[in-house]
Amino acid sequence: MSGTPDEAPAVDVEVHRLCVFDLWLTCGHIATVAVNGWYPVTVACCDRLGGTVLRGDYVPYASQVEYVHLLSEDHEQRPSGTPREPNRLLGRRPRTDEPYRPARPWSDSGAGRYPARVGGAWSIDGSLPLTMPAD
Repeated sequence: MSGTPDEAPAVDVEVHRLCVFDLWLTCGHIATVAVNGWYPVTVACCDRLGGTVLRGDYVPYASQVEYVHLLSEDHEQRPSGTPREPNRLLGRRPRTDEPYRPARPWSDSGAGRYPARVGGAWSIDGSLPLTMPAD
């Protein structure tokens, strides 16, 4: 006999990849993001690259991902057809490209690195943003 009458029927499962990444973005920030799957290639982060306004809601343009650092990875079995969770922004560190003065007289200073494009918000429907994100 290969089974007992009490056994539940087999359920189809699929593996979900749950990761936390540090993403270096083209806007200059480092964003910590929780993802169900592979790392994203764009992330809406800040208003440095510009954005749009629709019905008073400001939506920043997405920044491209320049570098990825995997912080944690887990694989979970879930029933087939389980929807994937949306990406979650867990944190954002200050921009890495700010100009800086030398710490010591013999050290180098830096003029900073600026993105290929810097833009301002423009409105699709003529409305004004109710709030703007802090940079």
